[in-house]
Amino acid sequence: MTDFEIVRLDKESIYIGNIYTVDSNMYLPKEGRFGSEISWQSSNEKYLANDGKVTRPKYDEENVEVVLTATISKGKAVEKRQFTVTILKEERPVKIVGVVEDTLTFYKNEKVRLPSVAICKKDDGSYMTMPVTWDKTDFSKAGEYRVTGEISGADIVPAINVVVLDGERKIEKIEKKARAFPIGDVKLEDEFFKENERRNHEYLLKLNPDTLLYNFREAAGLPQKDCPLPYGWEDPSCKLRGHTTGHYLSALALSYGASGNEEFKKIIDYVVSSLRECQDAMEKSGKYSYGFLSAYSEEQFDELEKYTTYPTIWAPYYTLHKIMTGLIDCYEYAGNSEALMVVTKMADWVYNRLSKLSDAQRAKMWSIYIAGEFGGMNDCLARLYEITGKPEYLEASKYFDNDKLFYPMYKNFDTLSGMHANQHIPQMVGTMKIFEATGDPYYFNAAKNFWDIVTSGHIYSIGGVGQGEMFRDPYKVARYISDKTAETCASYNMLKLTRELFFYSLDKKYLDYYETCVYNHILASQDPNGPYGGSTYFMPLSPGAFKEFDTDGNSCCHGTGMENHSKYEDSIYFASSDNKTLYVNLYIPSSLCWGDLKIAQKGNIIKGERVEFSVQSAAADIAFRIPNWAKGYKIEFSKEAKYDEKDGFIIVPSFGDGKIILSFGMEFELKGVPDDDTISSLHYGPMVMVILSSDEKYITLSKGDVFNIRKSEKPLEFELNGYKIVPNFMTNKSRYHAYFKVK
Repeated sequence: MTDFEIVRLDKESIYIGNIYTVDSNMYLPKEGRFGSEISWQSSNEKYLANDGKVTRPKYDEENVEVVLTATISKGKAVEKRQFTVTILKEERPVKIVGVVEDTLTFYKNEKVRLPSVAICKKDDGSYMTMPVTWDKTDFSKAGEYRVTGEISGADIVPAINVVVLDGERKIEKIEKKARAFPIGDVKLEDEFFKENERRNHEYLLKLNPDTLLYNFREAAGLPQKDCPLPYGWEDPSCKLRGHTTGHYLSALALSYGASGNEEFKKIIDYVVSSLRECQDAMEKSGKYSYGFLSAYSEEQFDELEKYTTYPTIWAPYYTLHKIMTGLIDCYEYAGNSEALMVVTKMADWVYNRLSKLSDAQRAKMWSIYIAGEFGGMNDCLARLYEITGKPEYLEASKYFDNDKLFYPMYKNFDTLSGMHANQHIPQMVGTMKIFEATGDPYYFNAAKNFWDIVTSGHIYSIGGVGQGEMFRDPYKVARYISDKTAETCASYNMLKLTRELFFYSLDKKYLDYYETCVYNHILASQDPNGPYGGSTYFMPLSPGAFKEFDTDGNSCCHGTGMENHSKYEDSIYFASSDNKTLYVNLYIPSSLCWGDLKIAQKGNIIKGERVEFSVQSAAADIAFRIPNWAKGYKIEFSKEAKYDEKDGFIIVPSFGDGKIILSFGMEFELKGVPDDDTISSLHYGPMVMVILSSDEKYITLSKGDVFNIRKSEKPLEFELNGYKIVPNFMTNKSRYHAYFKVK
């Protein structure tokens, strides 16, 4: 290669870790992979020195953005690359003024397991958790016990009451009230969702599978294929390498399930077979334990058990979860039995390793910021238990019980402020899978309360959560409107949790949230322009915001992005568990074949059109969701029919053949935020509307302006006071405003 080619390749392959939430010193490489020299220049050495040393702002200051410039050179060839790094401010000193005292009940046949944390009240009235060491107590006899403990650095003594009863606990498994359809039973007709899916399919088919297998083959000592080298978070030096391959498998499986395109199946079979070769080679080498498969060695797992922090290691179980889930998806959506063979051996490895650790050891691991992030390991292991019936997998799923999150959520205390949003949302998806397998209400209540806490106090207008990846203070939305709001991964997982909660409750509020998030965040997160495959990491909501699309970084949100646009079909319709009711959840033009029942909806509701449902052989009742934004509705039939309204649904019993036409009233409206009565977002039906403007100061609207908005000549474009207004999902190259000052 020439010096210019080396510099160009080294520029593209520079990896310096997560730059969005930096709280420790950064590793800045001085040499490129192919032999260039790299020097670094910080725009603000007070907070980020040229050698990567980090000095965090004080807790009463703000996070700081620093532009870090890399100069890559070899001979006469020189290029530069810039990174915008966010340095997190120090945590506010905490003063604990009280501890929540709880009572737990156990039976003699159960192991008494006390939570590893106490719920503490802070001097500002909010709550947090603190690790607690409980005094040793013998619970072998039935009776009532009061146990005290110690919180390191706190003068307050925590206490917990324990009741041990004779007999044994009886848990009746609760069945779901609704279920999803196989993704291939639903066909998209909507222009916006369908185009996103088409672009995503095209992107997936163009990816080189050998590039995504490169690090696995390297770790297994197998020969490499001729392919481009992986880059970004899949760079061979990145400690998270392998995670994108898992997302890739899930996206391929979902795409095959939805489309039936055999090209996806061929790639799935090839990648799974190759991963099996890597797993077999790892075992034969004698360097790895039975069943291990990853894109790196077991060293990161060893270090986590020593409580090593990020960035020395980077979320090894998170990466493992992505790979395991991808394999399970290939088995369930593409019928690849080899994938099940590989993933069950991986699950054996997890069980064999974690079963040797104590509850206290695991709790300490999972509480470590980023390093202890495990994604949805509890989710994939519980799924495997449901598939195989092997009790060790259910036991292993519970090894990921994270008291720091589960316990306060179960008790309905909001302790989320300062916690990494996407580190914890998938854990709650996992609690729902454990609940599905066991019926234990502890897991269900933790997940339900978590969802309520997040959607009531931590949500932006688009349905996204978190600022700079973190949950912030509850009910403080205006304070945290920025260009780093709403990590797309977090919404991906919130949608998973939402649909699972609906299956058990049939509560319409879950579908209302689902609609908001899928229209205004997920649909809006893909770059419709070239090159395909770009997706947002954050969804900026600050004045004059501009979306940036990750096309080559292989970040976490790039990975979930591959999945997001592969499965729009999965929640448009649900069936009741007794197969007597069809739920129409989303008004997205599409069709469904369900046995003898066929239903197709036409007419795009977001364009203000009536929605026409053509129905054949509908012996089942049809329940149409009444959206929370609807200003009344009108229903018409092609023949005489009855309907009723119940729990937010229009119920049409046993309609038979014919047409049903629905119209919902849609109006522009301003919706405020809880912490500033002068800040609002603009909504039209299910859509969050944005004003196109590069002004970095808030645009001021009056409450009466909603009546002065006029349609332009183009669909879904409106005008007000010289401004153009469009849905958020139609902004890709333009700067925009999603929140406004209202007078």
